[in-house]
Amino acid sequence: MVFRVKYVLKTLMMTALLAVVLSSCVFSKKINYLQTRDDLPQYNDSIEFSDYKLQRGDYLYVYLVAIDEDMMEMFNGNSVMYAYNTTYYNSDNPTARLYLYLIGEDDCIEYPYLGRLKVVGLTVREVKNLLETKLAEMINGFSVDVRLANRSFSILGEAGSGKYIIPKEKLTIFEALAMSGDLKTYSRRSKIQIIRKSENGTIVKTFDIRTRSIIDSEFYYIQPNDVIYVPFSDAKVMGADHVTSVISLTMSTVSFGLFVYSIVNSIIKATE
Repeated sequence: MVFRVKYVLKTLMMTALLAVVLSSCVFSKKINYLQTRDDLPQYNDSIEFSDYKLQRGDYLYVYLVAIDEDMMEMFNGNSVMYAYNTTYYNSDNPTARLYLYLIGEDDCIEYPYLGRLKVVGLTVREVKNLLETKLAEMINGFSVDVRLANRSFSILGEAGSGKYIIPKEKLTIFEALAMSGDLKTYSRRSKIQIIRKSENGTIVKTFDIRTRSIIDSEFYYIQPNDVIYVPFSDAKVMGADHVTSVISLTMSTVSFGLFVYSIVNSIIKATE
């Protein structure tokens, strides 16, 4: 009887050890970046980085600098006090929106003394040139600073959850994921999705982030207002990450039962 119990215990321990190893083993080809395997997608239609085209609902920060301080106050109004406040550029701040220029449903912004100017489809640099051309007919010795206030992206799923400010002109998908803490072990790297606004509506781009050919492809650079969604892998959904805990609990229960059995068995033998 004791031999049989020991045999069962040994079998359970070997099975548990094998299950733990298999459940915790994640092959490198499933998680490594910049791979060149033939079975991965190849994104050959690479494109160069292009400046963001303004869309309806965007917020612009516009600040005029002139030799004449009265002229500056006339165009900038109360926004002068916010000129060097970095939080001012964030359109998520309700107070800041009072001093930003919203691109309306008619594709225009309302700028003092110039009226409505169509800016949808233009880059920030092109808006700056447009304003300076228009204002040159009215004033001398000035320059205009134009910035996009809603320069942010969001991340959802198995890479954390949050909204982040884009810190520079060119932000890659790898840098964006690094800002959220990188992908988790059970992220489905072959089905990363970017939800992006366009002139024709919202589009969803799905790609495999493991392939090296992603560099300079349409998936490589993040745009303002992008939402990056990282789905869970099947292993995560099935609860593979909890297998070790379940096995540990089972083994603890079996070990305790065998411990009790050995004590009882010893007592019985001692009384015989």
